[in-house]
Amino acid sequence: MKKMALTMLMGGSLAAQAADNLKFHGTLISPPNCTINNDQTIDVKFGNLLINKIDGTRYAQNVPYEITCDSTVRDETMAMTLTLSGSVSDFNPAAVNTSVAGLGIELRQNDQPFTLGSTITVNEQSIPVLKAIPVKKSGASLKEGGFDATATLQVDYQ
Repeated sequence: MKKMALTMLMGGSLAAQAADNLKFHGTLISPPNCTINNDQTIDVKFGNLLINKIDGTRYAQNVPYEITCDSTVRDETMAMTLTLSGSVSDFNPAAVNTSVAGLGIELRQNDQPFTLGSTITVNEQSIPVLKAIPVKKSGASLKEGGFDATATLQVDYQ
């Protein structure tokens, strides 16, 4: 019986065990701080527009802007986005209200309306061309005189 107990004790100590350490590492980064046009107002000048020629295609102007970021460190799972906000016209969800009733300024990206409140994903190396185009409410009789409109273009990296 003593031999059996000794054999059982020895058999239990012959079991193989292995242990390995785990090491965890990484780098914490903050998203880059990006700005549009160095935080300066983007001014799009239309000049003189003939009231009866405003048709949603004429008088298109490129929106001159650039995006700069304070860091080149990126997380591939994050995306850069642009969001357009402003006072939406009552006749076109992609047009900003102007100071003249029945007149709006529509922004387009790749010839598609950039609807206010929407977000588009952009490539930082090749930012999209944005165009501003005067649009008129159907049946509106525009009054002669100056006009202005404002909107906000915001860049996010998330």
